[in-house]
Amino acid sequence: MDLNKLKTNIRKFFSNPNTLTFILVIFLIIVIYGVYSYMVKQAVAPVSVPYSTEQLKSMTEIKDESIGSVKISGNFISSNGSGLLQQSRQIRNKYVKPGYMIPENSFFYQEAIAESSIAEKTSFSDLPNDYTIYELKLNNGFHETYGCSIMTGNYIDLYFQSQDTSDQSHPKLIFEKFITSIQVLKVIDKNGLDVFTESPDEEPKPTAMWFAVPTQFFELLRIAENLPGSKIIPVPRNAAYSANPGDTEIANDAVEAFILQNASSKQ
Repeated sequence: MDLNKLKTNIRKFFSNPNTLTFILVIFLIIVIYGVYSYMVKQAVAPVSVPYSTEQLKSMTEIKDESIGSVKISGNFISSNGSGLLQQSRQIRNKYVKPGYMIPENSFFYQEAIAESSIAEKTSFSDLPNDYTIYELKLNNGFHETYGCSIMTGNYIDLYFQSQDTSDQSHPKLIFEKFITSIQVLKVIDKNGLDVFTESPDEEPKPTAMWFAVPTQFFELLRIAENLPGSKIIPVPRNAAYSANPGDTEIANDAVEAFILQNASSKQ
């Protein structure tokens, strides 16, 4: 065999533009297939993540006995974004953030978890066992607190605003008293500080309010605030109302039914 002739043929073969194009296409196909195979394996490969073995109320410490582990597909984690906590060490000995509650058999999300330092600042030792803390976020805090006239310790009412579109030709505005005799635990700024006693701002800039509510009302409030076009509105009362508070109660059964009905229709 003439080696020089063989080398010349090989050189001509690889210098041919069509040959180079063919080799490049085959290489790209192999690379794309490899990347696709890797992504598919990552998506369907089971991943162990922690979940809550019991219902955890606001400000509850999360201990080992409250944490279980279950295997789920990787694409579920991707679809839930970066907020889903995937390791028990991210949760253990931390607390449920004020204004949140973690249902039994639910996964843990970053937004619902607080460090112990936060918990120490926001603990309420006199909170009844069947009550939890609900956080109402404020878009325009100064006006929504009526010029900061809603203060810690006040008892107020909550109103529900929404639109009933069951009859598309005649939509109805809903504005009804929702829950009565809600105790304000704290009015806070963007840093979680009490705007009246802890915030360094000269003028109060409230961004949220914390209430003490029965656990079953907490769940209902969470559902209500997530309904499209709906809003929870705090309404202050006079000093006598706070001095002689009544029971925290649902003021309008029709509003409760509307919330639950519309929540089920969105699922």
